[in-house]
Amino acid sequence: MRILGVDVGGANMKIVIVKFYSKYHEVEEVIREYFPLWKRGREGLENYIKNMAEKFRNIDGISICMTAELCDIYSSKSEGVKHVVECFLKYFKHVKHMKFITCNLELVDYDYAIKNPLEIAAANWAASAWLISKLVKDCIFADIGSTTTTIIPVVDHKPIICGKNDPEKLTCGELVYIGTLRTSVSEIVRYLPYKGARAEICREYFATMADVNLVLGNITEKDYVIDTADGRGKSVLESAIRIARTVCSSLELMNIEEIIEIARYVYNEAINRIVESLILVRSRIANIVKNLREIPLITAGIGEFMLRDAGIRAGFSKIISVDDIVKQRFKIAPVFPSYAAAVMLYNYLESTKSSQ
Repeated sequence: MRILGVDVGGANMKIVIVKFYSKYHEVEEVIREYFPLWKRGREGLENYIKNMAEKFRNIDGISICMTAELCDIYSSKSEGVKHVVECFLKYFKHVKHMKFITCNLELVDYDYAIKNPLEIAAANWAASAWLISKLVKDCIFADIGSTTTTIIPVVDHKPIICGKNDPEKLTCGELVYIGTLRTSVSEIVRYLPYKGARAEICREYFATMADVNLVLGNITEKDYVIDTADGRGKSVLESAIRIARTVCSSLELMNIEEIIEIARYVYNEAINRIVESLILVRSRIANIVKNLREIPLITAGIGEFMLRDAGIRAGFSKIISVDDIVKQRFKIAPVFPSYAAAVMLYNYLESTKSSQ
């Protein structure tokens, strides 16, 4: 059985095709593609899903989660969910099994999704929560993408979730609007170091975490998959120039080493924001889990290096990539929700079969 797992984001498309056998499964293909929905629009999304359906015709099932509904091409979350759901129904009619993931960690069909769109909205975390709770007894799971960080505590194979939707998750530390690439520098800090003094940051979209991570050597130009803030190139020098603008400066007024110090400061503040949420979430399970100091931090996403740094500062003694647990020939950490969605559907179909 071949199942397609899809995570439709507002900035990225994440697709995994998984072949399931009786006692094991293997990932056949992984696609993670920058897809700025606010630029491509409704028609662009429809064309993308149409092309996806043409490419993956020989599949038995498709399992879908999303965060695209928050994009401002939609006037509401419900409108966004319904549009995405209708696109899949239109172009994947040939697929026998089609399910959508809800914030209740359940799989539902098209009719339910259309009638209850707010249960489908931003539920990609639910796919991850479902699978990680099957794989690990006790842990804190964290997934950092280009834009946000998701944190999920698991105790005794059960996700201990505080928030089911994004606003709720923002209030309890389970969602942090810090990412590896798209986060604007001006959203992270108020001040920056400038020649031994403290400069107020420019509240402009001059530079992003992609620039910070590139200058610091955490990512390569190949990893810099988003659009740049100024529309120019993605070299270290061009990123440094963008960072200099955050204090109204340029290479005429400061050198590369001074810019690296600014980048280091921003990175440190971004990591601290994640550390605060890791500790906040961990404190919620401190009275119900044994050997709290021994529970691992399980990491996923394109920015696992940031989670490792945050995990060390937060006091985790064990930090493990989800790839070391799943052990597939493709790296699935950057697309974990879509991989989890595929596994979730297969498990559902098998349990349904056995109960008949």
